[in-house]
Amino acid sequence: MTLKRRAFLQQTGLALGALGLGGTALLASSSQYQQALAKPARRKLALLIGINAYPDRALDPGVAQDIALKGCITDVELQRQLLVHRFGFQPGDVVTLTNQDATRDSILTAIDEHLVQQARSEDVVLLHFSGYGSQVRVADLDAVDVGATAEAISATKSSQLSGLQAAWVTVDSHLPSENNPALGDLLEAEVVARLAPLATPNLTTVIDAGSQDAGYLRWGNSRVRSRPTVPTGLMPAVKASLDLAAPWPGLLLRAAEPGRLVLESHWEGFSAGVFTYALTQSLWETDPDPAVEVLVRRTGQRLQRWVGADQQPSFSDRLSVRTSPAVYSLPPQMPPASGAVLASGNTRPLTAWLGGVPSQVLRYLQPGSRLVAESATGQVIPLGLESRTGLKAVVRPLEGDTPAAALARQPLFEQVRRLPQDIDLIVALDSQLKRVERVDATSALAGIPLVTSVTAGERAADCLFGRLPIGPNPTLTAALPNGAEAIPGASGDHPTESSYGLFAPNRTLLPGTMLVKEEAVKTAVNRLTPYLQTLLALKLVRLTENRTASQLGAAAVLEIVQPKPTSLLVQTTERSATITWPLAIRQAQKAAVTDDTITLSRDSRIAYRLANTSTQPLHLLWISFDSRGKCTALMTLPDATTADGAEVPQVATPLAPGEMLTFPTHSAGWAMPGAAIWVESHIILSTQPLDQCLVVLGNNPPAVGTGFHPVRQSLQLAQALLQDLSSSSAVDGSYALHHARWATLSFRYNVA
Repeated sequence: MTLKRRAFLQQTGLALGALGLGGTALLASSSQYQQALAKPARRKLALLIGINAYPDRALDPGVAQDIALKGCITDVELQRQLLVHRFGFQPGDVVTLTNQDATRDSILTAIDEHLVQQARSEDVVLLHFSGYGSQVRVADLDAVDVGATAEAISATKSSQLSGLQAAWVTVDSHLPSENNPALGDLLEAEVVARLAPLATPNLTTVIDAGSQDAGYLRWGNSRVRSRPTVPTGLMPAVKASLDLAAPWPGLLLRAAEPGRLVLESHWEGFSAGVFTYALTQSLWETDPDPAVEVLVRRTGQRLQRWVGADQQPSFSDRLSVRTSPAVYSLPPQMPPASGAVLASGNTRPLTAWLGGVPSQVLRYLQPGSRLVAESATGQVIPLGLESRTGLKAVVRPLEGDTPAAALARQPLFEQVRRLPQDIDLIVALDSQLKRVERVDATSALAGIPLVTSVTAGERAADCLFGRLPIGPNPTLTAALPNGAEAIPGASGDHPTESSYGLFAPNRTLLPGTMLVKEEAVKTAVNRLTPYLQTLLALKLVRLTENRTASQLGAAAVLEIVQPKPTSLLVQTTERSATITWPLAIRQAQKAAVTDDTITLSRDSRIAYRLANTSTQPLHLLWISFDSRGKCTALMTLPDATTADGAEVPQVATPLAPGEMLTFPTHSAGWAMPGAAIWVESHIILSTQPLDQCLVVLGNNPPAVGTGFHPVRQSLQLAQALLQDLSSSSAVDGSYALHHARWATLSFRYNVA
């Protein structure tokens, strides 16, 4: 359906974008928000495109029957809620084209009428596309005689190809044929040409679509957003002036470089593009708006956790023509939040959007969890979570009689996180396993407590059990007659069969989980059981991460001690009452190499520096996991004996209010752990003693020289941590964690 200019004007209106979502009381908490209020109002326009339902003609039906994507409409909603509630877009200025409405013509018309014709010089514009991407080979139209035969066209095409071009697969796309040799996709170069007349330089384009000709549509437990064939054909119309190499105007954020994997995955209750979900989560928690490089690194870190290292986001930025270095060309106009209350008139109960809740937490967030909303007058209103479906939740005020309309579009913050006690590790069985192998694996995994197996793609999974992937079989390249060409990288040669191992949900092999020899499925599962238990322990510890939600004042710095002292990563709590951090922390923030994942050399030695700026003593647990499946921990312990040699109970020494601590206490620092490829460390600071953790660590004597406790029962330690952090009000079958009582700061680094 083509959207006409009048329809767009009826949808969008002429109102200018409001700068405040939560009123003066909310914005006054940050000088950045005050500056935003002082700026002249600018209109903010967005066009969001998402396609799940593709017809067979758009893809090669011989590749797979299930060609529909699952998460593109969710991507549109993720962006829409973020733009309206965090960045102050007017709902009517956010136009969406989904499924059957996202035709080639309607997309180009929407760009013209909603973006190009309406935007003025200082306005902000966002364009987003989620769907299948493609690489196409474009034949040189100028060299083709319009009346030529199919054979002549094919011959001309073979000698005049202009190389691979990235394209979007629209809902009305079609593969070239002898009768219709024109390409049916929307070339990215055409989109660039349509955006060229845009009056404002403040353009951000987000593309969550791929162009890797993988030959299949599923990759591990995820789906591939790339058409599995490379069509070759003629331009859809005479476009002699189209510059196929023109740079993208403004800021371009891609799910991955062209030719690399782009995936969507399933979470509990919804599917989404891993890039869009990671990007919007990062923007919900960001304060202030980060540099583009920092945002892309943060997004990449989330992707690495979710699907491994195969998908890496990228960006290109013509900053010289943009008036703002901010990612969406304006700072956020709501404080970092877990989400927002959706507009619902005066009806009760209320509906909330939880796009800022960490994905691993959202998956298990239970009824009875508590959130707080800040009204336009600054009033803090506690809300109880009654139910959740995907990213939306039903919440109800727990006290007072605040009108529902007064809470609409107000930010939400976590207060009490309620989690179930019976959390399993979900293991997906690779679809490339033979039926008998899947049966044996299901039986063997059923014998491991707190481990559940599912079919790959059936539901969200924490890891994948299988063999090394077998390369895709050759697929027919969609082309003009006699124009089929081999797909790069596609081969019918199968690698030598390996043993069984564990993979990230997107097939990235977890180091140390695979042998070079054949083995039975049951033998492999028995061998991998300790690794599975460590993965579950890591999953549970990650559920305590709350840097953006904790109300405690705490900071931690990862530093290189040798060979050259350097501050690397800095983590601070975002909602504490701390106004000014200690000088050492502020200096580390300025000197830090980055605030995200980094790579250290094996000869590096590191230390951590902690600061307690709260009014209460904080008990410390440091717990670390690495790629080998190893777990180590540390708690500050006094001597276990008195002067006369009598044993005394072990009691952890808390970090006093205002105190700073560097550990290890000696100046040599800690060496990199063995042959680990990556390390993920968590620093937990709690107002409550971590007695259950102390009991578990008491059964794991510390290593001589380092003080580390090599943890043999990592799962027991993680469970003990949740017990220690849970308040006395926890009901049977769940943990209740109050964000005023603990902070978990996390660090991840690679080792090269």
